[in-house]
Amino acid sequence: MALRMGRSTGSFAPGSAGERMGPAVVARAFQALPSAHREILAETVFRDRSVNEAAASLGVPVDVVKLRVYHALRALNTALDAPRASR
Repeated sequence: MALRMGRSTGSFAPGSAGERMGPAVVARAFQALPSAHREILAETVFRDRSVNEAAASLGVPVDVVKLRVYHALRALNTALDAPRASR
């Protein structure tokens, strides 16, 4: 099962159901992530690969992919929240 971007908000960002985050904001947050986080999100989210496919592509165990995705999504969420905190 591949990770998918939430359909209700149009972004990975938490918030009210109707709130949308611009693609430029998400792109900046993504670019601010460490390369390991960008790599795992690119494999699973952007290339729409399952954790099994990403594990085979990267040459790591499935559990490692799952752990990396978890940490990468948390880091992305933190990066997306950073501009909001300064409002």
